[in-house]
Amino acid sequence: MMFNKHFLAAMGIAAASAFAFNFSNYQIHSENASAATQLTYGKITNNSLHRLGTIRQLTRAQLAEDHQLTGKQVQNLIYLPLPKRLTAHNFTLTKTDLTIHLVKNAYGVKSVAIPLSKLTGIILNRYMPSQYDFVKPKSPKKVVSLTFDDGPDPTLTPKLLKILKHYNVHATFFEVGSSVIRYPSVSRLVLKYGNQIGNHSWNHPDLTTLSTAKAQRQIALTDAAIYKATGTIPMYIRPPYGSVNSRIGNLYDRPIVRWNVDSRDWAYLNTPKTVNHVLATTHNGSIILMHDIHPTSVAAVPQIIRSLKRRGYTFVTLPALMQKPLLANLQYFGRGDFRGF
Repeated sequence: MMFNKHFLAAMGIAAASAFAFNFSNYQIHSENASAATQLTYGKITNNSLHRLGTIRQLTRAQLAEDHQLTGKQVQNLIYLPLPKRLTAHNFTLTKTDLTIHLVKNAYGVKSVAIPLSKLTGIILNRYMPSQYDFVKPKSPKKVVSLTFDDGPDPTLTPKLLKILKHYNVHATFFEVGSSVIRYPSVSRLVLKYGNQIGNHSWNHPDLTTLSTAKAQRQIALTDAAIYKATGTIPMYIRPPYGSVNSRIGNLYDRPIVRWNVDSRDWAYLNTPKTVNHVLATTHNGSIILMHDIHPTSVAAVPQIIRSLKRRGYTFVTLPALMQKPLLANLQYFGRGDFRGF
């Protein structure tokens, strides 16, 4: 069969135009269409295993958010098959979501779509629509973050939350799973007041002394307790006693939040001594460690807040303190001080 060569040329141009148009829907910033078909985790994360680990944990958390899971299912999220190689490309990146295409799994879920709003600073800007670009946030000159461990306590934590609200301060509460199960309404109140919840293990052991399976279970049980109470999975982990090594630090695909100011409230059990110690050791960019299970600690908080504010400090959340998203499998001690294992 014969075709006019002009007709063939026209058809070729039309086909090429349609091809280019289809791919243009997936262009992000200046990336060309052919590059979009070859994206790997390495390309979209600047070859960062920490960012890939963060994407894995965001996938787990999004699956839990999208589907009503049982406690056992939340505990088993650690076993969800997810990519560990930067060369993997089992995802689709659109203008709204990063969709992770899963292999066969116990949840019967084929894909998880993570909104790009949760990936700012994790996926490189050139692969993101401009509204999701990461821009280093402007910050007050002197900043500090408050963190509280070992709760929730049925009496002291609500009292502390009212104090924080009065002073318009938000904090991060690293909760123990065995207490969350007993006082789930207090965990819900922590979030209701605009604070964050972190995972502080099930019953406060030194994780480095446990087998890998038992150390995973400590965090998984607490994830399940917090999820049952609040419908969310905590983004951060603080190992009890700050005891962590590379084996433990790389288990959970989450940031390990440490501190650079230990209030020693647990040792003093004395309000004036706690206040004096915090004020003497706090500096710009500090993460302050306190506890919401001691009356003397909670009583110290108003004076600490007032005194630090008089000195020009602004109380901020952990991402605002670090001026960037906290990434998986890194330790964070304070502004500008984060380390691997």
